[in-house]
Amino acid sequence: MGACRHCHTAIDGHYTIGYATLCPHCAKSLHSCINCRFYSPGSYHDCLEGVEEVIIDKVSANYCELFMLGEDTDLHDQKKAAAKAKAEAFFSL
Repeated sequence: MGACRHCHTAIDGHYTIGYATLCPHCAKSLHSCINCRFYSPGSYHDCLEGVEEVIIDKVSANYCELFMLGEDTDLHDQKKAAAKAKAEAFFSL
């Protein structure tokens, strides 16, 4: 399941995201670099897929064919921390 990185609303993985698709909650573009699972600031063109064309505006919609909706990193980190805390609590008994 992915999420909008603008408002952190969960987006169903079966939801088709095209160039003009907007988040149902905040109405910002979903098909943008910051919402892509390959977005990685500091990587070549800020993309783990090594795209050749530079996309300057990472927030606005773009036509990248490699786009895949990513998870909200904040939400992902929270889930990871919660799972780690459960595991530590289990093994510390």
